Amino acid sequence: MIQPQSLRYFAEVARTGSLRHASETFFVAPSAISKQISNLEKELGAALFDRSPRGATLTAAGQLLLDYVNANSRHVEQLHAAMDDLSSLRHGVVRIALVEAAVHSFMPDLITEFSRDHPGIAVHLEVCGTAQIVDALVEHRAEIGMAFNVLNRDDVNLHGRSIQPLQMICRPEHPLAGRKTVSMSELGNVRVALPARTFGIRYLIEKAAERANIALQVAIEANSLQVIKNLVRQSDLVSFMPPLTLEQETAHGSLRAVPLAERDSGSATIDVISFRGRQLPVAAQRFLDLLIRRLRTGRQLP
Repeated sequence: MIQPQSLRYFAEVARTGSLRHASETFFVAPSAISKQISNLEKELGAALFDRSPRGATLTAAGQLLLDYVNANSRHVEQLHAAMDDLSSLRHGVVRIALVEAAVHSFMPDLITEFSRDHPGIAVHLEVCGTAQIVDALVEHRAEIGMAFNVLNRDDVNLHGRSIQPLQMICRPEHPLAGRKTVSMSELGNVRVALPARTFGIRYLIEKAAERANIALQVAIEANSLQVIKNLVRQSDLVSFMPPLTLEQETAHGSLRAVPLAERDSGSATIDVISFRGRQLPVAAQRFLDLLIRRLRTGRQLP
């Protein structure tokens, strides 16, 4: 084993602050993980964690060891990437962290196409919010990220950006469904379903309402875009989403998307990113190339 199991246990406890969470990840007893960490502490002659009822936090020595483990992990990944080159993409894993919107749009077709050309490459998806996506890249849990509105960061490469203007969504029978555009100022008395405040597009929606000088009548708040779409489809609620989130529903006619009339109503961006301090494995680079080509087919990127 290139990375000793004891170091993998240690890194997981450092990431989660919990022996229990680490034991659930590796399907081993917490006592076994605790023993491995104790052996590391004896070998290094230093305590790695400060333990309390709230969990385990790294000591200065623990942080040094975690830096070593992360650096070693990068070297191991580079070795695997080189092996991928030798094996001509016959096996491997591509790990992608992405927002929910991408899961329900073109990503299933993209993965199907990639898997047809590279049947030995597995694709692992982690669906989460933008902040968690960046963390997944930095912590090497994913090679590629697709996130809303990524701020400029020195440790992130921006490979492409798709502009996604906000639009009102409603069921086809809704009184507003036949409109070519709708003004945000017209929606002050309409019941709306909104994504939770952890979603980047929620900020855009609230800023658009603020500029229109209205208070939205929030009837439903959910941390799932799919739940919101289902509610809108079955009621007179409306919501606001960028086009990428609705590709399947608008194509099938189950939801209508009406552009907002205000030019300054706001636009989200879907950003394709990776960790700057890391060379992508060959399989991940191949998937990234396909992803960028697919986005450029239908959306403007820089």
